[in-house]
Amino acid sequence: MLVVRATTDIVERGIRKGDEFRLYIVDAHHHMGKEKSHRNTPSGSYDFYASLWFEMQKIAKQKMDEDALLFEPIRVEGPDLSSRCFDSRKTWARLNHGWLVDRTIVFPYTDDYAIPQNQKEPWFKVSNDKIAGWTTRAPHSTRLIGFARVDPMDEKREKGLAVKELERSIQDLGLRGLKLHPLAQLFVDSIEGKMTKDVVKRAGELGIPVIFDTRNITTVLKIKNLVESIRNDPECGTAMRGLKVILAHCGMSPGAPRLYEALRDPAIFAETSTLHDLDVPVLFESAVERLSRTDYSWSEKILFGTDFSFLSVQAADIILFLLSHDFPGSLADAQRILGGNALALIQKPFSTSAGAQTTPVEYTTGDVGGKKQVTLENALLNLLNDEKWDLSSLDLMLPPSGTWPEPIKLSDGGFNGVYLDSYVMCLRSHDLDKEIHIWMRRTTGESLSCSLLSTKGMARIDTAEYASQSFNPVLIRTLSDHSVTLKSSDDLIEKVLSQLT
Repeated sequence: MLVVRATTDIVERGIRKGDEFRLYIVDAHHHMGKEKSHRNTPSGSYDFYASLWFEMQKIAKQKMDEDALLFEPIRVEGPDLSSRCFDSRKTWARLNHGWLVDRTIVFPYTDDYAIPQNQKEPWFKVSNDKIAGWTTRAPHSTRLIGFARVDPMDEKREKGLAVKELERSIQDLGLRGLKLHPLAQLFVDSIEGKMTKDVVKRAGELGIPVIFDTRNITTVLKIKNLVESIRNDPECGTAMRGLKVILAHCGMSPGAPRLYEALRDPAIFAETSTLHDLDVPVLFESAVERLSRTDYSWSEKILFGTDFSFLSVQAADIILFLLSHDFPGSLADAQRILGGNALALIQKPFSTSAGAQTTPVEYTTGDVGGKKQVTLENALLNLLNDEKWDLSSLDLMLPPSGTWPEPIKLSDGGFNGVYLDSYVMCLRSHDLDKEIHIWMRRTTGESLSCSLLSTKGMARIDTAEYASQSFNPVLIRTLSDHSVTLKSSDDLIEKVLSQLT
């Protein structure tokens, strides 16, 4: 997380010079794998973020001398639980750095593994396997979020091939979204066609976001037309409810009016990679001007991304502009752009088709100061060393849609909208016969609730939105019937671990 310090009083927001705030950052555009001279692994990503922080500090010093920054970046720190996960093994601890960015959405290059081995194998099958291998196992599962890639043109080789690979990647591998690259896969002229529509429709039905590589406004308009065709198709009602399309590289046309016409569509969002230098203020100023409306904030439509390893330190320009006097938004707007929007689009906690349905159980106990929660978390991390369980994801709870709060200064707790102490942890047994959600949440009055849930059936948690009205009503009723209030918090670890052994 990036810790920033106010350089002056901001009276209208109740901020005083010297107040420190914590920002949670998500990189929504990041390549992993191998493509010609480009190679990247999880360790390469963390090294990149460490380098990016180093470059940011140098640029920030110059901007401070120019009195350009409203908030000065002063340090980075890892989220506590994720950092403890890395420190739980010596071989992982050396990777516990680069915490300028807290979560990273990663997907394959058009890489050396993408080419199918036979006529019946889809493009990117091996690539998707590799992304899943990196992103659904500890410790990287606490930092990386895997997206699949498919080629809609696989339909020409075998009917339904691309859709089947998408389903396999999401339902079996546990990937969380889809990246489509019309230019690399040579389907720019077919974006509005049936083959692409079938893939995007299925993504909507699965409730996963779709990142489209967009190099120009012509491509943006084709994608907008595709979304409209799905919306107007009576057979696509379910797909439309779950459809979320992200326009990558929107920075290539940051001032184009037609970009903002597309972004007015409630299903379409923009991502900032390629944006740098003088184009940075153009995007945000244009967004304020052209996306002002009553039912959402303009800052809910933009996601931060780096496009590493094709681009590198350009991302520092974006972060520092969001901290500058010239940024036309608040610190809450900056937090949404830097991380909140990406997490909100993914939202659905990790799960796969593996494992059997089990009866949920909930334990509630007092926990003043959170010490018992930390002890329980450490016990869960120790399970990973027994090689019976793996940690497939750590999904932090988020505010209800449209209610992102202004960050609170560190001296008052430092809450920035991302609930670091309330989350859904997915544990999978190594033999894949069990998959369990551990839903941890702090409640009022120094109370801790820990629910052990199946990822199957009706009584499951299917959103990271921390609002009672968002939760599955069957889940709430079932937990009410299977809730145990412990007299002593000392019993919590024993009760939870007994369900996992």
